[in-house]
Amino acid sequence: MSLLYSSPPQFIVNDTNSSTFYQPIHANSTDPQSRVIGELYQDIILDASGNNRVGTHQGFAFNFDNSSTPYNANDILFFGNAGELNLIDTYILSGSGDFEKFSGGYTLEWKTVSDNPYIAEISLFESNVTNEDQTVLDELAFRITSEGGAYTPIVGEEGQIGQVFQNPVFQHGDQIGINQGYSFLFPDDPHISDTLGYTALELVMGNRQFLFDDGNQMTVLNTLVVEASGPYSKFIGTDLNQKIIEADPNFMADITLTAAVDADDEEQIELYTPTEGTYDFKITSDGGYYAAINNPEGGQIGERFQNPVFSSTGERVGTNQGYGFNFPTVEYTREVFQGNRIYYLNGGTLNLFNEIIAGATGKYRAFKGGRFSEKIVSYNPVFESEITLVLPASNSKSDSNDQAKEKSDKGGSEETDSSIEEDEMIKDEGVGEDKASSSRIFVLSPMIGLVLALLCFA
Repeated sequence: MSLLYSSPPQFIVNDTNSSTFYQPIHANSTDPQSRVIGELYQDIILDASGNNRVGTHQGFAFNFDNSSTPYNANDILFFGNAGELNLIDTYILSGSGDFEKFSGGYTLEWKTVSDNPYIAEISLFESNVTNEDQTVLDELAFRITSEGGAYTPIVGEEGQIGQVFQNPVFQHGDQIGINQGYSFLFPDDPHISDTLGYTALELVMGNRQFLFDDGNQMTVLNTLVVEASGPYSKFIGTDLNQKIIEADPNFMADITLTAAVDADDEEQIELYTPTEGTYDFKITSDGGYYAAINNPEGGQIGERFQNPVFSSTGERVGTNQGYGFNFPTVEYTREVFQGNRIYYLNGGTLNLFNEIIAGATGKYRAFKGGRFSEKIVSYNPVFESEITLVLPASNSKSDSNDQAKEKSDKGGSEETDSSIEEDEMIKDEGVGEDKASSSRIFVLSPMIGLVLALLCFA
């Protein structure tokens, strides 16, 4: 029976079940008394009767006070054979199975129904694409500053590894909203900067939300605008440009949004054509970087990594950089990479949210909205894995795309097989490396504790 049999269907989470999982994220992983800035969580999802389990809610979040959206989160809702939902903050980036129609939709803010046990409702809305506001200029600019905000460094054994921030956003001297988020840091990679020519301003790994006073918002993965409402929707799919004006004593930066390039211009870039019968890329720990993210007790809860990327013919074509968090595999879930990766490649980039290709540029642009499959070849002494890019089902472009589609079709079973290994992969990758009227309501427990933590990408 479909889980969407009623309108709207309701689900309940019992977070007192012994199989639920919770792990706080501390600002300083070596100090158990340090501020809790976020958490990892795993809750069971029951049907409206409260008697039958229908799924599992899993994710991680960094938390904020003084905000209409008190968290920046990465969530997966697993419903077994019925499908899955991948959420970045309140935006449904991808849905599969019965939930596919919610891709590109939204979830409302959590609504508390009960405190003991904790129960919260979210509503799913199908995407309803409307015409852009043609009165909006092709370029918008605003300024963020640390004055009036706050900043919390994320510290590991090797020192600062990231930050959590919240900043006022100004335009023409008036505050128009806040910018909140988190990001992680990585060592310099000469291949990214010198060979491929990416600047430090493009090397941002994290999740940030712009929450505007007029009720609109913009969600940014790394520098990619993945979702926006109102006048900002014109910039979906483009990259946010940040120029630092002052670093000390107060941080100040100018943000520029530029509308997408004309499609005709983009078509001049030749598409990547996969080689039939083989993988697209190979990553290796040889020459890479890896650092565990631990809890204060010394247990590993996640990792940061950076790996060389090679083509199937052995040519160095880029660098893979990312972070992720680890979860136990329980009923309804599967072993999956849950985190954020960027592939800086010769001829374009891939922005990956969990296993979803959230953004793709240059010669790889046809894969936006597709999936990412990874097959681990070896763990020791050198970690190696083979990467296959899977086109979105709706893709139907040029002949080169048709070839890519043929490959992705053939690689379907490989995606299923390799995804079983994804949770293991994250543990060693760095070593080894107008909302629609139709809605659905889910009752979940986000296990979100609020904490003050703020500033911006430096």
